[in-house]
Amino acid sequence: MDTDEEDLERRETSESEGETSPEPENPTYTEQELTTLVQYVKDLTVLSHLDESDWNENCYKLIREFFQCVSHTIMVIFFNKNKLTVSLNLLNCKEVELMYFLRSPLQIYSPNNFLSTILCGSVNKDKATSMFKFLLYMYSPTALNSNDWPKIIKNDLYMNLHHLLMVLNERICKSINRTVLYVPKERLPELNKFRLLHRDNFGSIEKKDIDIPTQEFHTKELIERLEKIVRRWTKQIHEALAIVSIRKNIKNIMDEQKHWTYVYDNLNYLNHQLSNQSEIKTIIKLLRNINSSSIESFPILIAKVQAALVESSSNVIYLNILSEYCRNLCISDEIESHITKILLLILFIWMESPFYNIKNNIENLCQALSTQIISQCEQCIDLELVFKGPTDYGIHVLENCIFTCRMYKKVYDNFIKNIASCINPYKMWDLDEKIIFNNVTAFIQRCYDIIEICNARIIFERCTKTGTFGSTRGVEYEKCCQQIENLFYDNLSNIIIIKGNILNIEDTTCNDAIHKFRIAMIQIENMIKNLINYVFQNIKNIDEGIEAIYVFERFTHRTCLKDLIHTKWIQVWRIFVKEIEMCYTPTMKEIDTYYPLVKSFSRYSNIQNTKQHHLKMQYTKMINAFYWLTDCVNPRYFLEQYKVIIDKLEDDYFFNEISN
Repeated sequence: MDTDEEDLERRETSESEGETSPEPENPTYTEQELTTLVQYVKDLTVLSHLDESDWNENCYKLIREFFQCVSHTIMVIFFNKNKLTVSLNLLNCKEVELMYFLRSPLQIYSPNNFLSTILCGSVNKDKATSMFKFLLYMYSPTALNSNDWPKIIKNDLYMNLHHLLMVLNERICKSINRTVLYVPKERLPELNKFRLLHRDNFGSIEKKDIDIPTQEFHTKELIERLEKIVRRWTKQIHEALAIVSIRKNIKNIMDEQKHWTYVYDNLNYLNHQLSNQSEIKTIIKLLRNINSSSIESFPILIAKVQAALVESSSNVIYLNILSEYCRNLCISDEIESHITKILLLILFIWMESPFYNIKNNIENLCQALSTQIISQCEQCIDLELVFKGPTDYGIHVLENCIFTCRMYKKVYDNFIKNIASCINPYKMWDLDEKIIFNNVTAFIQRCYDIIEICNARIIFERCTKTGTFGSTRGVEYEKCCQQIENLFYDNLSNIIIIKGNILNIEDTTCNDAIHKFRIAMIQIENMIKNLINYVFQNIKNIDEGIEAIYVFERFTHRTCLKDLIHTKWIQVWRIFVKEIEMCYTPTMKEIDTYYPLVKSFSRYSNIQNTKQHHLKMQYTKMINAFYWLTDCVNPRYFLEQYKVIIDKLEDDYFFNEISN
C-alpha cells in the first residue's frame, strides 16, 4: 500500500511537473490491512453499553469508506434508537453520546501509523459541557502558557479564548442552576516578584508592590484580560444575590425549603470559590494593588455573599424542621392537632429568625402553609373517580377537604387570639389574613363547584330506567330522556377535559368552564320541566302518575324542579280523590235504587265490596309512594276523604250482610 512518504513524494513530483490533480488520490489497502484498521477503530470506540454484538455490516462498510476516501475528515460512531450507527458527518448526531475520529488533511492511515496519528475522543450528550471541559482543562492550559504565539495576535487570541470559555461557562451554569466563576488557566505572576510603574498626578513615578518581567508578561494586556474576567464575576455574583429575593414558583412550605436550600448551596459554593481558590484570590489582590476600578465593589459583594449565606443557612435549619411536620400532614381526624403544632412552630420561627421576623416574610411563610394544606387536600382527591366513579366517594372526599380548610382557619383564629397576641406585648402579630387565606377561600369554593358537578351527576346521568314509563307513550318519553342524558354527558365531558387543572385555583379557564356547565344545567332543567309538564298532560290514572313520579323523583334534589314535581304529586292525589268521588256518588244512587228491594240488595253488596277493594288498592299504592316522597305534600286532607268513604262502604257492606 502507499505510505505517507510515498504519497508526499508523489505530490511533490506532481507539483514540480506543473500537474494538478482534480481530486486527492485515495489509498489502496489489502483486505488484511482494512480488517486491522477496522479492528483498531472498534478497540478505540468507547460508548455506554457498547457490546460486540452491536457492530453490524453497515458500520464496517462506512469505517472502510473512511479509510479508503481521504476526503472524509470526520467519522462518528453513536447509537441511533438503540442501533449502533457510523456516520461520516455530524448532521445526525444531535443530543447523543458519540465517539469521533478526526483526519488531518489528506492523511493516509496505515496499520503502522494509525494509533500514533489519529485524533479521537468521546463526547456525551451534553456537547457544550464536553467542549467546555476540553477547552478549559486540555486546550487552554497549553494555549495560554505557550511562548510560541506571535506577540501581534497573542492578546487577541487570549481575550477571545477567555470570552468563549466565559460564555460556555455561563451557559452550563444556567443548565445546572449553579453559579460557578470562570477561573482562567493563564499563568499568573507571583505577587512578591511583581512591580508596576505608576505615574501619579504630580508626574512622579511610584513603584507598586508587584512587577511582571516584560519578557514574560505584557502587563497592560494581562490586566485588561483579568479586568474583563472580574467584571464577568461581578455580574454573576449580582445575579446570585438577586436570586435570594426573587421568589418565583414558591407555592408551599416544600417550595420555600427548596428555594432556601438552593440559595444556601449556591452561595456556599460561590463563597468557597471566593475564599479558598488561590487563582481567584491572586487575581483580586493583583487588581487591588494597581487600584483597578473593576475590583472596587468586590469587598462589598463578598460581604453581601457571606451575609446572605448566613441568612440562608438559618432559614434552611428552620424550614427543614417545619417541612418535616408539613410532610407528615395528612387529611385525618387529627388535623386540628397537626395544624396547631405547625402554627406553634411558625410562631417560634417568627420570634427567633432574623429573616422571618419581618412581617412580609412571615406572611409569605403563612401563605405557603395555606398552599401546603391545599396541596395535601389535592393529593387526597382522585379526580378520575370523582368524575367517573361513585358520586358518594367524590362528595365525601371533597367535604373532608372543605372541613380541613375550615378547621385550618378556625385553628388560626384561635391561635391569634389566645397565643400570638399574648406572647410578646412589644411584638404584634398583625398579618393580613386576606393574603394568607385567599387561596384557601378560593379552594373551598372550587370544592363546592366540583360537589355541584357530582350532584348534577346524581340527578342527570340517568334520566330514566328502561321501561319505567308505563303509558302508551313510554317510548317517546324515554327518547326525550335519552336526549337530555346525552346533552348532560356532552357538558360533563367538557369538565373532564380540564380535570387536570380544575383544582388549580389560579387557572381562570376552569372558572369559565364551570360557568358554562352551570348555564348548561339551567338549560337541561328547562328541558326537564317541559318534559314533566308534557308527561302529566296525558296522565289519566294513579298507576301512570305514580310511575311518572317515580321516574322524576330524583329531580326533587334540584330546587327549581322540586316545586314542579310536588305540584304533579298533588295532581296524582287529586286523581285519587276523583276515584273516591266516583265510588261515592254511584253508591248514593244505588242505595236509592236497591234499598226498597231487599232481595236485590245482594247485587248492591257485591258492587260495594268491589269498590271498597279497589279503593284500598289505590290507597295502598299512594301510601307506598308517599314513603319515598315524604316531603312532597301533606296527604292529610286526601286521607280524611278516603277514610270517610271507605267507612261508609264498610258500613253498607256490613248492613247488607246482616240483611241477608
